Amino acid sequence: MVLARVLGPLRQYAPKVAAPKGKGSAKKLDLRAKPFSVFDEAGLPIKDFKTFDDAMKFAKDQPSYTVGNTPKAGAVDTGKNAPALFYKSREALIDAPMEKMTADRWLNYLNAKGIRKSELSDTSLGPFLQSQGTKTFTKADIIKEFDEISPKLDVLALGQPGSRGILANMVKKLQKVDPKAEDPRVGGFLSYLRDSLPGIIREEKINQQALDKVAANVDQYMQQVFGVKSALNEGVALTSPIPFKVREPLINLAAALDRRGVGLKPEDVARRPNYAGQQTLPGGDNYREFLFKYEPGKLRTGEPIYTYAHDFGLTSSQRSGGIVHARVSDRTDEFGRRLMFVEEIQSDMHQPIQRALREAKITGSKPDRSQSYAFRQDMKDLLYGKEMQANKQQLDLINLKIENLLATNPRSPALPKLRQEREKIRVIIAESMTKEGKQGGDVPMGPFQTSKEYMEFVAKYLVRVAKDGDYDGVAFSTPAIKNRNLSPGGRDYQGNVAAYGPILNGALKETSKKTGANLLNTVIKDDQGRVFGQVKMLNLKDNKNVGSSFSAYAKGGIVNGR
Repeated sequence: MVLARVLGPLRQYAPKVAAPKGKGSAKKLDLRAKPFSVFDEAGLPIKDFKTFDDAMKFAKDQPSYTVGNTPKAGAVDTGKNAPALFYKSREALIDAPMEKMTADRWLNYLNAKGIRKSELSDTSLGPFLQSQGTKTFTKADIIKEFDEISPKLDVLALGQPGSRGILANMVKKLQKVDPKAEDPRVGGFLSYLRDSLPGIIREEKINQQALDKVAANVDQYMQQVFGVKSALNEGVALTSPIPFKVREPLINLAAALDRRGVGLKPEDVARRPNYAGQQTLPGGDNYREFLFKYEPGKLRTGEPIYTYAHDFGLTSSQRSGGIVHARVSDRTDEFGRRLMFVEEIQSDMHQPIQRALREAKITGSKPDRSQSYAFRQDMKDLLYGKEMQANKQQLDLINLKIENLLATNPRSPALPKLRQEREKIRVIIAESMTKEGKQGGDVPMGPFQTSKEYMEFVAKYLVRVAKDGDYDGVAFSTPAIKNRNLSPGGRDYQGNVAAYGPILNGALKETSKKTGANLLNTVIKDDQGRVFGQVKMLNLKDNKNVGSSFSAYAKGGIVNGR
């Protein structure tokens, strides 16, 4: 399978065509097609109406206005190529009834539509509209601006393509089982797998022909002994009386055959993971790492570039723009469900700064520059006052004069004085920026700053990936799992209690609302048989309410094309 795009437009804006002009134009309308639009003299829609009569009432006092059918916007993509996440603000702009408004009215419209402040901030749309005041923008113009100023998000996957790891893990588990101690039907199934699977892997390679033969025999056994047809393709219903000791290897074998699960291809991954077996709960397989990255829009290109702290064996260029990472493995819960299990969600970009901000709030102090976000370039028009703007313009003028003199008369006696004036203005600007808290640190304020925000973001993306991979659900680590090897009371211990307790639970509740995946508790075991309960799981099995694309910030998504 190909990993879903992280974030992108659901549809393109389709400009409304001009209405028929002239006397009797209304007769050319399809009165059965709703809604209707009133168009101005330039052919631009002014306002939409549910009925023809309402549209005519609005236009009757304006001879230049005409009434026409409202063309449909671009079609919504709900297939495999649809992005996992979308900006609700962009969709709201496309659906706006007005085709032309001032910037302040566009902002009021988005606020009335319930667009989160965090989305308006992260996309730069809020600062942009605020800075433009009463300047008029058409819908086409504002959508074009949005696409240029909003950040682009992507994901870098690290994994080990192929089924070898899954099969090797199956062989390891089967060696600990005594088939003779089981019910004959179960024992026969386990005995066959114990005898046949080890011979499939030879010199790090899989004998695909032998694996396919095992699969055919397993399907035949499941039908003859348990009465389940096409068990590897169709799966086994939770209500079916199939023992867990049969369900688990059956599900794992289906994953090894790439019939379910995220079977990454060589072209999908940047490299093999660096930390397989570390910071993970033993007993899973198909370990992967996902590094989510962003590229700032045109208003923020002058800000520092952040190189993600965890190297993952990647180059600094590959880690450039990283905001958050996730460690993921596959496992089967105690109810026989194949789960994508999220071992860890962490943000090297945001966690240190957010921690400093929390501590500063408690103590009443101010974080130092190294613990602050860099100044946002898209905010300069709002934060710089008239005096600051005048100083910057004066600085630009002096720099231009210096450059001209250096090119024409480098020995000019005016140069020293100009340089002195330049330095004075630089000091004034620096002092003003420091006073106003505008200087900032070296880490740009990437999207999804808080723990809850980036955990929700990652969870929603993985729901889409899990759905595409035919998983039964997405489960998440708990404080007990994260702290299993830590001593109580330490900073990391307490951090895990908060992050994987109330913070993650809050993020998952929001994710459940926005994706349609109901939130359940499940039970899993590690490779030593240790039981971990109260594991949160977003359920996908037999759930037709789970959508394909979800709003990155606010409630809503695309379910069955709606």
